[in-house]
Amino acid sequence: MADVAVEQAGVAGRAGGAAVTIAEHAGSRSMPSIGQAYFAAGVLAVAQMCATLNNGVTTLLVEAIKRDLQLTDMQMGYLLGFAGVVFYALIGIPAARLADRYNRKWLLAGSIMVWSAATAVCGFAGNFWQFFAARFGIGAGESINGPLSYSLLADYFPPNKLPRGIAIYNVGLQGGGALSLLLGAFLIQLFARTPVMKVPLLGTVSDWQMVFIITGLIGLPVTLLVMSISEPPRRSARLSTVMGMEAKDASLMEVLAYLLRNWRLYGPMFLGLSLTSIHMMGMGNWIAAFFARTYGWEPSTFGSYSGLLTLVLAGPALMGAIWVNELFHKRGHADTNMRVMAMGITAAAPFMIAAPMMPSPWLALIFNAIGPAFMLVAAPSLNTALQIVTPNEMRGRVTAIYLFIMLAAGGSIGPTLFAFLTEHVFGDPALLRYSILTSAVLTFPTSALVYWLGVKAYRERILAMRAAGQAV
Repeated sequence: MADVAVEQAGVAGRAGGAAVTIAEHAGSRSMPSIGQAYFAAGVLAVAQMCATLNNGVTTLLVEAIKRDLQLTDMQMGYLLGFAGVVFYALIGIPAARLADRYNRKWLLAGSIMVWSAATAVCGFAGNFWQFFAARFGIGAGESINGPLSYSLLADYFPPNKLPRGIAIYNVGLQGGGALSLLLGAFLIQLFARTPVMKVPLLGTVSDWQMVFIITGLIGLPVTLLVMSISEPPRRSARLSTVMGMEAKDASLMEVLAYLLRNWRLYGPMFLGLSLTSIHMMGMGNWIAAFFARTYGWEPSTFGSYSGLLTLVLAGPALMGAIWVNELFHKRGHADTNMRVMAMGITAAAPFMIAAPMMPSPWLALIFNAIGPAFMLVAAPSLNTALQIVTPNEMRGRVTAIYLFIMLAAGGSIGPTLFAFLTEHVFGDPALLRYSILTSAVLTFPTSALVYWLGVKAYRERILAMRAAGQAV
């Protein structure tokens, strides 16, 4: 990253002592109290939990939706992945500029209303295209959720405490995943005896349609909760000057040019996450079907056990994320965030590869929980790394591009890849486990290697920022 250091040094020289000015500017705006920061992180976690919950219940309903709408595995793969990606491709990234310019709290509240309404509409779908349109709506609402949340967290927490805030936020991801399984299992069992119901004003709905309607309504109280947080001042507003461009006036093309110019720094983050996302999003959408086809477990059985196990492991994993990151930080490692991420993915790889080949459902369940737990230890570090090295004024768009690449790879390729391998390569729905194995072998070792290769570039960027007066 010698080019980054030279670029920054040149800009600092032209600015005539910009480092001191930047430090003074950052301190001139009062930071939110630590209590406000933790409260906001908790609220954002609940919002993320809502998003994950709305998506997660679909995992348990794959076979029921296929049956009632008469879909193939490939069609189901398009609904699970591609439908949500379309919105990101068309509008999501440009819309993320809103996160860099306008009140993020109100934008987030509006996005929750959109994706919750679209989730409820899934309950009225009667064919492939109606369901596709509803999934498109969910993508519309969720497309700006990540950029808004990470941008808010980066302004609520100082850099050395940001992993804590992101770890709390990640509770929403894990908690939403677990609760979607538990709530989905409960609702499936609740409606199992009455698969077709008459609902006033709605007409006849099946059990899986009621699950979507109920989970969509959960977004209403979450929207009110988001409205209770405050909008923090945007800090480090002149960090863009140190990075060599006036990001406040930068167009999307200029942001893309900035990322391309710093590809050694951002490339490993984007590529590594994309690879693991292919497997995890594919697995997330097909795992209930895997347990049903391989071990004969009902979706409600899998949902109950998997949800409970995820909740049990989430707390220790997130505490481990904070402990490991702060341990390396105290030891003076400038590359702490990327190093911890590489370690977590390396530890998760053998569990993710072995999980689909376990001889019993219990071992498969445990391996499928331990692998993601190691990934959860690492996840706050990667998101922290991205927020720290990105100029404040372009964080929203960079995060949107980052999430789009993750979703484009994981959300569209993952579910469809599993369906393609099962239907066209192995030729038997019962052989879904081999599709999962193939994906894990291809993605996890490669991702771990990519992250390790990115450690040096990240370390050089952090050292260059410190030399320019940044407290990172």
